[in-house]
Amino acid sequence: MTIFSLVLFIHVLSAMALFIAIALEGFFLVRLRSARDRGELQFPVRAFRRLGSIYAPAFVGLLIGGIYLASQLGIRAAWIPLALGATLLIAVAGGLITGRKLSALRKMLTTETDSLELLLQSVKSKALVVSYGFRAGLAVGIVFLMSTMPSLALSLLALGVGSVAGILVALGLQSSSPRPHGACNYHTAGTSQVTQRS
Repeated sequence: MTIFSLVLFIHVLSAMALFIAIALEGFFLVRLRSARDRGELQFPVRAFRRLGSIYAPAFVGLLIGGIYLASQLGIRAAWIPLALGATLLIAVAGGLITGRKLSALRKMLTTETDSLELLLQSVKSKALVVSYGFRAGLAVGIVFLMSTMPSLALSLLALGVGSVAGILVALGLQSSSPRPHGACNYHTAGTSQVTQRS
């Protein structure tokens, strides 16, 4: 076994780990948005934090492995720096948007001073859905670049289409998902009060 084959194995394994982490994040995001009380919020919030143990080595393997493989193969194609930059963008977007949102939510759950309505409103933030869809779509675009090795223009188009499509799909799934039972009761109670006052 050569160093090249070992790095290639790690690179492919890192790509698989990235998609596993993305799939798990999607599952936890659904659990988070369907939570109805503090107890149901605890599990997905803690699980999100542990995803870092998958994301971190996956990004390291993808970035360092990609740079090494490209240098050894002597490839100067435009899609390589774009794929590496998109991988770095996934990490940055996840940390700045999803990471901050979950960190704030974790503090809210720890202090227990915020109301349940405020907590549920926080987890309904579209920022989490947009961040997830953007990163998932961008990851699919990176796989397209690695598979087809396109030109600069097509690479940019693939990454752009992938990220936008990911956001649209995530928002579509969010709008079609049923409301949590607690939210329905809250809305119904508010409607009843308005009716009684009338």
